[in-house]
Amino acid sequence: MKVQPINRFASVLAFFLPSFLTRPLFRLVGHKVGRNTKLPFLSYVCAQQMELGNDVDVRSFVFINVNRLTMGSNTIVSFGTQIKGDRGFHTGDNCYVGPHTIIHCDEDVRFGFYSGVGPRCTIYTHGSFLPVTRGYPAIFASVVLEDFVWTAMGVLFLPGAHIENNCIINPGVVVSGRVSTGTRLQMSPESVKHIEQSKLLRFSRRPTAYYHQSMIRGFLTSQGESWTENEDCTAFRCSRGAIEFRSNPSTDAIELWRGTQRVAAYDLGGFHVTQSTDGLHRRFLAYIRRRYGLTLRTVYQ
Repeated sequence: MKVQPINRFASVLAFFLPSFLTRPLFRLVGHKVGRNTKLPFLSYVCAQQMELGNDVDVRSFVFINVNRLTMGSNTIVSFGTQIKGDRGFHTGDNCYVGPHTIIHCDEDVRFGFYSGVGPRCTIYTHGSFLPVTRGYPAIFASVVLEDFVWTAMGVLFLPGAHIENNCIINPGVVVSGRVSTGTRLQMSPESVKHIEQSKLLRFSRRPTAYYHQSMIRGFLTSQGESWTENEDCTAFRCSRGAIEFRSNPSTDAIELWRGTQRVAAYDLGGFHVTQSTDGLHRRFLAYIRRRYGLTLRTVYQ
């Protein structure tokens, strides 16, 4: 679900307004905002669905741009924090997000009751940059902090991290996987292993057709589109707008068409794309870059 223009407009307007004007403005566009919630001048808070409890305190110079935002009563988001992504950020009551924290919500991030992270923590729900089509890994998974979890400064949460109740994470720890109830994590030297990258890539790489189909289906799903496919899964026709993606695995290329006009051609093997200002084209480029590590340079004509 995309953030509607009316919600974006309200968030931009609220950036220049004090809290006593921001609260009724957000309620007017359908958001739920509790009593005495602070959304001050120079804070940008934007979501398609927003529910803020009583006494929520969002400090200045905070940037929040997610699809769904839920913050329990008496939650604090401190200055310089960035929370963004296509999914949601959710907290229980009495939570805390420390200064200059970065939270990327490509999948959901959830805090339980009375949980928080200290200054300069980083939470990532995705790990991808290098091209998946060459065998490099990509991971997307939610991050969860259950009740009574405290994280000190400079902690990094990797995709899929899940901290159970009553845990303390001390400074500098890299958290991955599940941490059991009642655990205190501290930094300790880790063994360094040598892994031969070329063998790993050969083992994990899949056929070109698999990647094409996965990219196109995933993108159309993310856009809320319905589509039909031909028998060999090389043409994906949307039910509206005469939109069609065409896959050519033999040349490792995908094309985007609107009716009889080709919008763009994506050379995934050569990492370049033809020039286009089409909005769907730009969204597809952003999707495959984030989800599949495919950064394509534009060839200008």
